Amino acid sequence: MPAVNPKLLIKRGSGSPISLTTGELAMDLQNSSLFIGTANGPLAIAGEHVFAKKTFVDSAVAAEASIRSSADSTLTSNLNSEISRATAAEGVIAANLATEISDRAAAITSEASARSSADSVLDGKITTEKGRIDAILSASTADADTFKEVVDLINSVDLTNDNALAAAVLSINDDIADETSARQSADTALGLRIDGVETAATALTTRVSAAEQDIVDLGTDLAAETSARQSAISSEQTARQSADTTLQSNIDSEASTRSTADTSLSNRITTLENASADSRLDAVEADVADHETRITALETTIDGGVY
Repeated sequence: MPAVNPKLLIKRGSGSPISLTTGELAMDLQNSSLFIGTANGPLAIAGEHVFAKKTFVDSAVAAEASIRSSADSTLTSNLNSEISRATAAEGVIAANLATEISDRAAAITSEASARSSADSVLDGKITTEKGRIDAILSASTADADTFKEVVDLINSVDLTNDNALAAAVLSINDDIADETSARQSADTALGLRIDGVETAATALTTRVSAAEQDIVDLGTDLAAETSARQSAISSEQTARQSADTTLQSNIDSEASTRSTADTSLSNRITTLENASADSRLDAVEADVADHETRITALETTIDGGVY
């Protein structure tokens, strides 16, 4: 007779067992759960008692995932909106900066043209007066090197020209005084314009920095997007700072050049007042040439530059 495999039936019932011997198994048929006895009482080791929480955990995870997905979508949308706003704002700022640079360059070009015209007028007047003095000197064989000797010579040759010569000298002095006043006024006006450019550049830099900081704050929860935007912003900031530094350097250089030129012009005027007619003419011509050189340099170096 073949051997029959015996069946092992464990303790079973409905509901959780009240007590079990350590190591004893029991089956809760009502809840489809397997228990084992321990020193601390029956312990569910399989079935719905053990895995019932799985449904709750899965549901909580799904709900949290949905909330996170919705929050991420909202944050992404807000970040994209802020990026669009900041990009548009940067475009407006760049356009305003380009317009301001163009306006400043046009103003400087206009000022250079006005200076050139004034220099031409002054050069014409000086040439006229030099011609008159040369004509007087050529009429005499006396050796007259200084201004006093010229005056004495004229007095000894033709007393009727005293008033004319005095008027010519006064006219030259008046022209120099008028030109000095005009240059000082123009320098003051240019200084105010430069201050305006500096103020505008500072305001634009502040606005750009604020926009960049907003983008950084909103991009905290999106690491990849934040990294990409931060790289772009850093590059733009470097370019802006470089452009601002170049512009400020040009402005500082021009302000220094103007100050030096004003001092030089004042010294030259003083020298001209005490010099002979020919020396004064040479000094004025050199001054005109110097101003033309600086105006040419100004027109070619102001660059607002490229952004």
